[in-house]
Amino acid sequence: MQQLTCANCGGPIEIDNQFIRTVTCKFCGSSYLVRGSDNLDPTGKSASLADYPSRLSVGMRGAVRGRGFRVLGRVRYSYDDGFWEEWQVAWDDGAPPDWLEEDEGYWTLYKRERVKSEIPAYDQVRVGSKININNRSVFITEKRRARMIGSEGQFSSVLPLKGDFGYIQGAADGLAASVNYWEDEIELSVGDELEPQDFTVG
Repeated sequence: MQQLTCANCGGPIEIDNQFIRTVTCKFCGSSYLVRGSDNLDPTGKSASLADYPSRLSVGMRGAVRGRGFRVLGRVRYSYDDGFWEEWQVAWDDGAPPDWLEEDEGYWTLYKRERVKSEIPAYDQVRVGSKININNRSVFITEKRRARMIGSEGQFSSVLPLKGDFGYIQGAADGLAASVNYWEDEIELSVGDELEPQDFTVG
């Protein structure tokens, strides 16, 4: 476990997973990129999150279909009609962290996947169309712009702390597919929709 110090408030920040790249101070909300073994790179300050009813909280333990995890962090994104939350979970078996997305009561377990083929530009994608992503034919069901409005905990990826971004979501071969168009990167996630009984907490 790494013990670092928040440059804004002086509070302790503990990094307890080897994959962590972004961390939010639990005392003042300042967010940092984890750059090395002994330093933090300030990237901005994320808003504090108001609590909404959820099955999860940072630090909680649980299991997805019998596979144990611990919640590392939470991110909230907003769009014109509402918001959704993503929970970063670290697996007890030591595999890289994944994301549990919570959107209007529905849960999806997302795993980041390397982009292996060209993905159409955001402006070229239309809801109701099909596009090829990594040899999957993805039927597009949603296309919006969103922004991150708050975070807490630790994360294995660099979060979009400022500005908005485009994203699309769709379905392919029984899986969910999500593409985020960050400022300088296209990020692909493939997900498995979960039923309430598929994961336990506590």
